Amino acid sequence: MSFTFLICSERSGSNLVTSIMNGHPHVSGPPPSHLFRLFGLNAHTYHPTNLDENWNALTRDIPDAQTCMIGEWDSAPDMAAINTACPQRTIAQLFNFLYAQERKTDEQISFVKENYTYLILPFLLSNWPDCRFVYQVRDPRDVAASWVKTRAVPGGVKRAMDVWVKDQSASQSACNQMQPSRRIVRVRYEDLIAETEETANTLCKHLDLAYDPAMLNFYQDPRTRRNAGRTQAWENLAKPVQKNNAQKYKSILSDADIQYVELRCAGLMRTFGYPLDSDAASLDPDRAALETQKLENQIMPGEAATPPSKREQEQREQRQHIIDRIVQRGANR
Repeated sequence: MSFTFLICSERSGSNLVTSIMNGHPHVSGPPPSHLFRLFGLNAHTYHPTNLDENWNALTRDIPDAQTCMIGEWDSAPDMAAINTACPQRTIAQLFNFLYAQERKTDEQISFVKENYTYLILPFLLSNWPDCRFVYQVRDPRDVAASWVKTRAVPGGVKRAMDVWVKDQSASQSACNQMQPSRRIVRVRYEDLIAETEETANTLCKHLDLAYDPAMLNFYQDPRTRRNAGRTQAWENLAKPVQKNNAQKYKSILSDADIQYVELRCAGLMRTFGYPLDSDAASLDPDRAALETQKLENQIMPGEAATPPSKREQEQREQRQHIIDRIVQRGANR
């Protein structure tokens, strides 16, 4: 069982790269389950898993969480099958089984999109020591532009940059530490859409796979097309790669927005090769902090989040109930 985990911020093309990898005949890239983060952060709640009480709770909670995913898988958990397939009663064995059910015959690798992957690196490396990672980054100005235009995502430019800076600082640190092991590769969203075949080739080499042109037809996959209609944030997955979907910030963000983003992100932008439009990089830290504070009242607050569909709202409420149940169980131990 082989896993590759994606490290990527919100509104940074995580679903696109997952869908492209899913287009490879030897890769399974299902819609995000967020099971790894939920159960990785709460693994202690079920320790030791060989005790009946803990194992029964785990095998109840994981299927419940899976049935409340926003995305829809082709497979569904079966309790009897889970217990038969997991005689050792470990979280790793259970996850291996769930993701194996979603693989087609020739698929050898599960490509997993997760948010805040850096938070669960010890969990992933201890359970899947041979796993690999793909770290994808996107220009923070376009992340901010996408954030304020996606009505399903609350918050504006400040919120987008709070998340982006925190994510990249932690992810880049993890990348630097793992790079000597060659288990991680970093790509940019802009290269993925502008030079899709070349970037996909890079990803395939990282996973010891030969590039396959079928990857460019990712949007024709029935599961991908079905899920593209389940939430606004995924609707572009039913289309070919949009090669012009970069530098949209120039027509969406104000000058104050751009200046604010660059003041907060100048150092990381330089690391990732994103040229600045302003002189933010030349300011000393105290001056930059002062200018950033001045701009906070001028930047875009973002559009009000559109209420999700009744189906999606019910799923989110059910999932939150399960999350609360899992966290509370840990607190009561």
